Amino acid sequence: MDLSALDRLRNRILDSDNLACFIDREEILRRHETSTRALPPEGAERYLAEFEALLAELPTPIDSDDIFVGRMNEARWPYPEAFTRIPGGIASEGHIPLPLSTVLPRGLAGIEADVMENAARIGTPEARAYATSAGRCIAAVTAFANRWAEAASAAGNLRAAEALRQVPYQPAYDFFSALQCIWFLQFVTSCICGSRDFTPGRLDCLLAGYLEHDLSSGALNRDEAVRLLAFFLMKFNEITGTTTDNYATKPTPCFSSKQYVTFGGPVPEGAETVAELIVEAAALVRMPQPTLNFRLSAGSPESFWKLAGNAVHTLGPQCNFFNDDLILDKLLNSGVDPEDAREYDFTACNRVDLPGRLYNIMRRIDKFDNSCAWFRTALERAAAAGENTPEAILEELRAIAVAEIRAYTATVTDIYTDAPVFRFDSLFFPESIRRCRDIYQGGVERYHWQHHMFSGIATIGDSLTAIQKLVVEERRFTLREFLAILDADFAGHEELQEELRNRMPKFGNGDPDADHFAVLAGNTLIDALEEAGRRDGWMMMPSFYSLSHHGHFGSELKATPDGRSAGEEISENQSPVHGADRESPTALLQSVARLPLKRCICGGLNLKLASRPSAEQLTATIRSFFRLGGLHLGFTFVNRRTLEAARLKPEEYRTLCIRKTGFSEFFISLAPNEQQEIIDRTEY
Repeated sequence: MDLSALDRLRNRILDSDNLACFIDREEILRRHETSTRALPPEGAERYLAEFEALLAELPTPIDSDDIFVGRMNEARWPYPEAFTRIPGGIASEGHIPLPLSTVLPRGLAGIEADVMENAARIGTPEARAYATSAGRCIAAVTAFANRWAEAASAAGNLRAAEALRQVPYQPAYDFFSALQCIWFLQFVTSCICGSRDFTPGRLDCLLAGYLEHDLSSGALNRDEAVRLLAFFLMKFNEITGTTTDNYATKPTPCFSSKQYVTFGGPVPEGAETVAELIVEAAALVRMPQPTLNFRLSAGSPESFWKLAGNAVHTLGPQCNFFNDDLILDKLLNSGVDPEDAREYDFTACNRVDLPGRLYNIMRRIDKFDNSCAWFRTALERAAAAGENTPEAILEELRAIAVAEIRAYTATVTDIYTDAPVFRFDSLFFPESIRRCRDIYQGGVERYHWQHHMFSGIATIGDSLTAIQKLVVEERRFTLREFLAILDADFAGHEELQEELRNRMPKFGNGDPDADHFAVLAGNTLIDALEEAGRRDGWMMMPSFYSLSHHGHFGSELKATPDGRSAGEEISENQSPVHGADRESPTALLQSVARLPLKRCICGGLNLKLASRPSAEQLTATIRSFFRLGGLHLGFTFVNRRTLEAARLKPEEYRTLCIRKTGFSEFFISLAPNEQQEIIDRTEY
């Protein structure tokens, strides 16, 4: 298999300029700015005008190595004034699965027909306006695809040209056209509509029929299928190049987009073969995108468990593993319909989504809660009341959490508009299509869902353990006296701080007594969330997850009883405090599995291993962790020596990937403090 073209495309991405914007997109918007900004701020006209202008005027550059077409020209902003985005206009929340289960077999034409039929049935001016807007957007996408077909034909890429004369308006007709259709929609939504983390979703299910037909008919062989998938997966890395999610991001609307492909769960025949080929293709691509998410359950076929182990052995941090049994149970017990629960997907790192059923608007009803700050306030309240026990502190924590969550919920109760707006994204939601109502008008999601992510669970647990030992059992201090030491950031008590850091039992070492208070704190926070949700009518979904906020949250926090100094980061996700887990990976997994993860909806545990275990060992590790009750697991295979060398000579380690939270990143692209954090993670 000749992969020289794939290598050239990879190097083009690695050499890309992370200070470059989608130059044509921005210049087209500015050319039309006077006329588009004169349009009414409410309604759909400005969005439609910008959407149509972009799709009509964007150039169609094709690299001679492209197999699948669709890419943006990039360049730095060439004008003396600083680059800023035009306010208002075309935008998206992103974090939505593409509607591929409809588009691949029916095309956008099928969606358009449904909209027109529903608008006629409803018969209101608003429904007719929605149908008109939908028709204009679909027409613009179709014309754009035809322009790319002409460009591909002129460049000699006849297969892509043939496909784009059909998709995405008409159904995909074979494996190649399905891949081109998926990429084209990913390209339009990510780079033109403008947001992060649109996801193609469950590709094993979506592609199984096309692959099986082409293999059985002889139109395709296995090697060619892997080759096509490799070029297809490479395209996902073009969206934002080598940028990270929060450092040196590109000045593009999808500034650091991550995409996720999901395998497993209820699947049709042939789906596992698609997953196998995608894993093979990803090994050829050797890039971070897309993340491969595996839904693994006790009932998964042994061959699928074996595939999962082979995938992480080969791809390392590009893989995510989820306990399908725990997530399904949580969804079903929360009131999600079984049909919707079975189809769950991921639209951000470790973030469960219900495709087409849930518009979980990021930054509005996805909340990273600074629960360590709540805990610090709980300490102060308990001390002021003369209380000294962890139980009293947890009671205060529960009351604070309920109040904070309810206050937040009150700010997002009215998150929609009554104005007749339209976004192309609304065509991804069956209820929007049925009611001819935009997602921003609300009422199109099936579930009143709110996701809260609690941070610093190990910091809180270790702090309560220290209070139990020093204040309750040994009576060295009252809680008020201990708090005064913390307020002084251990000044004059350096020996005590060293004891707290290094000689106190810590979460993450397999010791039930040391894990006890982390478990209690986790249940306390979830109890508070569920109480607040019941009062205000929300379906509350908790998790122990911080993404990258543990650094920011810690920077604003005073010292804590576990020995952490003021301003230091708190523990991340479900992990122990860095350096506190000193026993073994098995002990760590036992501790994490004790957390109330069956009450949670997403994960956040990453293991850093100095060497790469066998595929069989990795499969056994994942399986054992999930049997214990673990929810999520990801791996990085790298030693400290390599990371230190990469920091000193980044040009020699351009493709070194590490697992950050729910996705992988290029190590050399991380911020210096995040590089240090990866280096400081416990290495097994």
